[in-house]
Amino acid sequence: MTALTLAAAGTLPASFSHAALPADATDLSRRLAARFEGDRTGACVAAAVIDRDKVLRAQACAGTRSDGPPGENAAFEIGSVTKTMTAYLVADLIEQGRWSLDDPIARHLPAGTVLPRQGDRQILVRDLLTHTAGLPALPPGMRATNAANPYADLTEAELLKALADVKLTRPIGSRAEYSNFGMMLVSLAVANSHGGDLAAAWQRRLFEPLGMTATLGPDARRPQAQGHLPGGSPTPAWTITPRLAGVGMVRASLGDMVAYARAGLGDGPADVVARLRLTQQPLAQGFAMNWMHRELQGRALLLHEGGTGGFSSLIALDPQRHQAVVLLADTALTDLGGLGDLGLSLLGLDVPVQPPRRTEEAPAALRQALAGDYRLGPMRVRLWQTAEGRLMLQAQGQQAFELRYDSTGDFYPLGLNARLTPLPASTDAAVAGFTWHQGGGVVEATRVGTASTVASAPPADAKAWTGYYALTPQFSLRVFEQGGQWKVQGTGQPAITATAAGTDRLEITQVGAVVTFERNAAGEVVAAVLTQGGQVLRGARR
Repeated sequence: MTALTLAAAGTLPASFSHAALPADATDLSRRLAARFEGDRTGACVAAAVIDRDKVLRAQACAGTRSDGPPGENAAFEIGSVTKTMTAYLVADLIEQGRWSLDDPIARHLPAGTVLPRQGDRQILVRDLLTHTAGLPALPPGMRATNAANPYADLTEAELLKALADVKLTRPIGSRAEYSNFGMMLVSLAVANSHGGDLAAAWQRRLFEPLGMTATLGPDARRPQAQGHLPGGSPTPAWTITPRLAGVGMVRASLGDMVAYARAGLGDGPADVVARLRLTQQPLAQGFAMNWMHRELQGRALLLHEGGTGGFSSLIALDPQRHQAVVLLADTALTDLGGLGDLGLSLLGLDVPVQPPRRTEEAPAALRQALAGDYRLGPMRVRLWQTAEGRLMLQAQGQQAFELRYDSTGDFYPLGLNARLTPLPASTDAAVAGFTWHQGGGVVEATRVGTASTVASAPPADAKAWTGYYALTPQFSLRVFEQGGQWKVQGTGQPAITATAAGTDRLEITQVGAVVTFERNAAGEVVAAVLTQGGQVLRGARR
């Protein structure tokens, strides 16, 4: 999820929040427009809000790109929301007595598959469905020959072979860390147990009973939404070998997702509802069977976000109140905060919603301060200004591209799904470096060489807490020291001043939050726990 924390009033000056569901379709349209009108991403978003028997639907577009909105019944890539549907097929197998949550997943994979284990402790089905198996996010050694369609070349054999390169670094089941790798294994196992045809299993067991026209991958027989990069450039659909598609390749219309959400609330065929309820039971580390459990403002929610190269999605359920929200966007928004804040606001929670990111002229002093050489992971990159005042970036051995600027203070490249956030140094005009956000990951760039804009070194004890902590798959917390003060910064949000208040504890009075740090036996900080408004989120240090 995205921006569920550190989002009290005032953290985003132009944000808005509503502690009520939309009153009608006009109100829903107005609230969508407030979020997206003029947004530099060009995104079009289709939304549905369910309140018992009432269903409100609306669509809004940023209006900053040349092509129009998707058709009313167009199918969107729903990305990782697919994982909840894969869990449904697992529940179906459990109902049939063929699977158990405590089965070793090896039992359902091709004979001879060797998985990492710890003594007698094997990776179980429940470990993979709760992302606690200890597997990395992607198969080790996976190489995408086409960055616009990164999973297209991955074979089942390569997926299984990659297991031999996995070294488990913590006890199985001890910590949640989101893994597409793990869910590809589940997808393959489910497909095998359902006769080898994943698409047919979904069609027969879920889509047809709910009247859904959803499909695995693009389907020429049905209208398809075109996916876009932030900025409006069209981008190809994502594909994968069919039996691995349970990781995130379903395409569904808003009507499909309304039917799925209503069944998740209990409105649907009794057998489908029973399987969905099984997937929703809490298991471990804030997860049910791929559903994320969140306690927010006294409400118990089930939710999941999805993102592909050209789409974003969200489904959020409140079964106790019989309410739900579905959001489908034809643009990749994951690296810009996603749809979580908007979805929770539409569900009636008092959560500030980020304002539209509008293109602006970057301050000349900021462009000048950013110019220089940097180390970005293994790469050297250079930023400089042209004679016309444009800011350019070039990685070693790659072509240069222009960076534009938006109203949140971020720079972004044209034709690429990424953003650059400057990191201020100890003086207002200085820049210590920047963070580069791309593909759901965040890398901090540091200056190479000396310059007047380089920040002074933090005190030695700052190294214990500084770093990034992944609180959810799409929301990280950055902790750092700046000018003698501690700062905490959530994904897509400004930095907030924090106060050291005891051993391994920071207090953030501006938003009523506390961050505590966990250490291992060697005294190293390995995780942070954020407590705010009754919500507790734990994140491993990256």
